[in-house]
Amino acid sequence: MTPIERARAYIRSEVQQPALQNLSLSKEVRHKVQHSEIWLDQFQRVGDLLVYLKRFDINKNDPIYIELKKLNLKTFEDIVDEFEREFSLWSQDCTRASDFVIGKHYSAYQILIFAGCYDTRAGGMFVLESGDKPSAVIIKATLDGGRYPNAWLSEPNQLKYYLKSINNIFGEHFKPNAAILNNPSIPILTFVRPAGGSPFTYHGVFNYQGIQRESEGSKWFILQRVSQQSEGVLAGAEFITSTFEDEVRLSAELSHDQRLRKLQNASRKPVQIQVISRAYIRNPHVVAEVLYRANGICEGCRQPAPFTRRTDSSPYLEVHHRIALAENGDDTVENAIALCPNCHRKAHFG
Repeated sequence: MTPIERARAYIRSEVQQPALQNLSLSKEVRHKVQHSEIWLDQFQRVGDLLVYLKRFDINKNDPIYIELKKLNLKTFEDIVDEFEREFSLWSQDCTRASDFVIGKHYSAYQILIFAGCYDTRAGGMFVLESGDKPSAVIIKATLDGGRYPNAWLSEPNQLKYYLKSINNIFGEHFKPNAAILNNPSIPILTFVRPAGGSPFTYHGVFNYQGIQRESEGSKWFILQRVSQQSEGVLAGAEFITSTFEDEVRLSAELSHDQRLRKLQNASRKPVQIQVISRAYIRNPHVVAEVLYRANGICEGCRQPAPFTRRTDSSPYLEVHHRIALAENGDDTVENAIALCPNCHRKAHFG
């Protein structure tokens, strides 16, 4: 078992299972114990789970705690010290901002655990603090549904995001709103999904650009994606490619003079980030057989291969899957075709 699996099993054996097996437990408390079971399954790091347990170590007047103690059952408060000793090697293993990969999907639970909030009704803005001061803001932006839907102003770089509101009051003094307004350069870790029920995609760090105050009382932030992410940021290869293509398209829509002004202020050296991609271990016999079948002739344009390989002087053709492996295509001779580089690029982008 992995450390987190052992940690979950420990909590279940010490607290969850004895409580749920006790027939004297009230219906209300049983329901809350079952709800905590849902959360227990969401933790992927022992340190995050320890943070969750410690939040129960504050107020022992809690009705759940009182009822469990009356039945001589252990509570989270009772096991937190022993849990920390038992799993001391992993007690500091918590989710960090650098763990999130740009372009990867995340559940609301994963984001909430990182934010240290364990209520799925808590809204979409959370403040991370360091030394009692805001250090970052996390936002969950849903683009469809609700009275005040967030929206891309210019996808994927500029986002319209409504301030936190309570009873339709967009108080600029509310903690997450104030954290942004009082710290304009604070990093805003941005997760976006098209509609409720779908996973969130991490879009990286955004910065505050301005606020729009509508006449009916609503207010929304203008958030700008940080174009130069910090070194060491993780990103999905496909997401980076598609985002770059969007940015090229947006640049092409600028006037020549506007683009030249941006080039004057641009850094000459690109920031390096770590790119994560999915790779398939392909069958080498499929590639060899398709190239044998093609016999040096592109099976797209029917022209000879444009050059020969430096390694063995064989005609240079690339093997392309008609139905992509990423779309559940088969790695077979029947699903593959030998193409010259030009036809191969056409197959992907033409």
